[in-house]
Amino acid sequence: LERPLIRFQGRMMPIGGEAALREAWDDAMDKPLGKADAVEVAGFGYENFGEPGSVAGDTREPLLGIREVRFANGVRLNIKRTELEKDGVFVQMTLDGGDMLATRDNPLATQMVSMLPSGGLGKHSQDELQSILAGRIVGTGITSGTDSFVSLAQTTPADLELQLRLFAAMLGDPGYRKIGETRYRLNINNYFNRRRATPGAALASEIGGILSDDNPRFSLGKVEDYRKLTFDKLKHDLADRFAHGAIELGVVGDVDEDEVIAQVSRTLGALPPREPEFRPYIEQRIRLFTAKRDQRIVRHTGPKDQALIQLVWPTRGDDDPVETLMLRLLERIVRLEMTDILRERLGKAYSPSVSSAPSRYWLGYGTFGIAASVDVRDVTATQAAIMHAIAGLRAAPIAADMLQRAREPMIEAWDNALKSNASWLSLVDRAQTEPERIERYLKEKERLQALTALDVQAMARRYLDPAGAVEILVLPEGVDVPKE
Repeated sequence: LERPLIRFQGRMMPIGGEAALREAWDDAMDKPLGKADAVEVAGFGYENFGEPGSVAGDTREPLLGIREVRFANGVRLNIKRTELEKDGVFVQMTLDGGDMLATRDNPLATQMVSMLPSGGLGKHSQDELQSILAGRIVGTGITSGTDSFVSLAQTTPADLELQLRLFAAMLGDPGYRKIGETRYRLNINNYFNRRRATPGAALASEIGGILSDDNPRFSLGKVEDYRKLTFDKLKHDLADRFAHGAIELGVVGDVDEDEVIAQVSRTLGALPPREPEFRPYIEQRIRLFTAKRDQRIVRHTGPKDQALIQLVWPTRGDDDPVETLMLRLLERIVRLEMTDILRERLGKAYSPSVSSAPSRYWLGYGTFGIAASVDVRDVTATQAAIMHAIAGLRAAPIAADMLQRAREPMIEAWDNALKSNASWLSLVDRAQTEPERIERYLKEKERLQALTALDVQAMARRYLDPAGAVEILVLPEGVDVPKE
């Protein structure tokens, strides 16, 4: 739910957002790792960020052995040395702010963040940076997450300090060149031209507004609003967070811990003092789910035989780890049940999409969604099949073999979770400011194994009331709503 195209954690982002982060991640994963001879780079204008920062705290997290360092200027550093990949290092900088800067009055505050690399740095254009950094394994991307800005890169031990210099330069001296604005507007125009080209694209452009009663923070606005955005406005909106926002850095891979600490002290640790904590943004975290339950019709301009059915229920936030796992297990069971029923009833290999998304960010907010892309002629039968599946899960506990089919892949994924640096980073990145995630992860397998068919039924009965769903039907332009 709310993952198609370029939707990032429930907020429409025509460019950037989750897609930009995924592209940066995929790009990093595809880069060949090499070993540079030295960290100095001819022509790079950012070598000195001030007196190296002193270490104010240095401890070892006891459960996973993550080294946790705090510098005198407030920057936090988490290091996990692994031997999973020779010369492989993942590094992530998390900066306070993100989409919490977006308000009803300024909902597009962070829309252009992912285009910052196109503007280069103050001393170098993007083209110059590409020449200067040729042959180095570093990244320059940044994306706006729900409550933080994130820069993620894959690098090597030899290039790690260069990567840290890039992070520090990006915070202190973004280029904001007009070429970035030009590319942004081109992407915006292309997006709006294509936003109804397929059922999935049409749904992505409308679902945020439908579920939020057109709250501008979560809705796609008018194309003119995006075209008017400038780097001057972005600079104004970001200035305080880039200068003062709390920073947490995660480093995972084939590294020398003491050398990493020294490198950070010369770069991010040498910056002027930062805020010591990430802001709570209590008011900004309030997100309401629509009270309307009438069927919504969305139109697409694609093939006349294609339709998409989407049902969405409000659930809860993810503050309860056991209920979050129950909902994840219910998600898998609904997907299995839906696939079996659709193939049995309709005789077609439709593959429904099911998603449970209790939020870490929005207070008490979560969704459970079911979507099916079908032939227009099968809309009514598919709607009936979905309701049949939901009614069955609410009426009685599932069979033991179905529970096993759903749970076993989840346990297998847990067993394999920490076999890559990328997976480790998901626990290391915020180890100091969100330490509960570590304990939660370590208890997940035991909690999964303890879940029962009655737990699944309880979740279905609590959250999947057929009368409580928002139904969105995506149909081709000019095609009537199918009759029962």
